[in-house]
Amino acid sequence: MAILTRLEPNWTIRPFRLGDAPGARRLIEAAWHEHFDGHPDSFVRDFIYSRLSDVDNAETVYVDRALFLCAVAESAIIGTGAIKCFDDRECEMVRMFVAPIYRGRGIARAIGDGLISFARSAGYDRIRLSSNNSLTDSHRLYERMGFQPTAPWDPGGETYSRYYVLRI
Repeated sequence: MAILTRLEPNWTIRPFRLGDAPGARRLIEAAWHEHFDGHPDSFVRDFIYSRLSDVDNAETVYVDRALFLCAVAESAIIGTGAIKCFDDRECEMVRMFVAPIYRGRGIARAIGDGLISFARSAGYDRIRLSSNNSLTDSHRLYERMGFQPTAPWDPGGETYSRYYVLRI
């Protein structure tokens, strides 16, 4: 009779460190490329490439009620997620990405749980997030975490994205 045991994960989650930007940027760009390289709309295809200054400067952007987390395995960044301050009561969950070969191992959930815990302890009442319409696996994760669909906060944003909110 075989005894099943749960193996410890071969990854850890930690706050962003100085020097993490290139690895985090590579991961995010690769994940975007995987999903949207062939997208017929150039706005979607190229969206991420002009939007990563926060990652390049994370050590100064993600301070004061903000947090950037990295999942790391064998010294490589394999997952990311962040909380950005929106106002005194609301924050935004952004940069949720996991490398393809590490998906399905609970990494995104662990990052998300860490970000929600941080947001709660930082005194936020709500977390908002937006996610491209085609990322249905991500939508299922957010909904399992308690996020509820909400109206878009970007004019016309529903063309490309789903919007969610979590009251904490």
